[in-house]
Amino acid sequence: MIATLKLSARNLMRYRRRTLLTAGLITIGVVAMLLFVSAAGSFKNLMIGQITDSMLGHLQVHRRGYVASVDNLPLNLNIGAKLVERVRAELATEPAIAAISVRLKLGAMFSNYSETTSIRLNGIDPAAEDATAGECARASATGRATDRWWHRASC
Repeated sequence: MIATLKLSARNLMRYRRRTLLTAGLITIGVVAMLLFVSAAGSFKNLMIGQITDSMLGHLQVHRRGYVASVDNLPLNLNIGAKLVERVRAELATEPAIAAISVRLKLGAMFSNYSETTSIRLNGIDPAAEDATAGECARASATGRATDRWWHRASC
């Protein structure tokens, strides 16, 4: 083992230019890979942030399997009325949550008899949505939004 290490050290010292070039290329490759991984992670976090921040709430409750097939807007993965009430009751006990609004999202077709296009509809409860939006505005104005990001919820 020692003889192999001596031989490899002597070989590295004999061909200094090749050793430095190889070490430099390995270093450049590792740095490039680290930069790529960090940039990809940043883009992923940015996309997730844009999606979650484009809606009013930071907490969304979905039925299992809905998020995986959200592009299709499946009609068979809705949350039933009993479960909605159970979620509301559970969220109402949390003191950090100031407002809750329920949203219904669905896909539809819009037609004028000669052309048809698909649309996405969002159904809201105006009173609950106003309470959530009002809490959002108050939290932003008082600076609470930066300290407590969990101050509102929507499902």
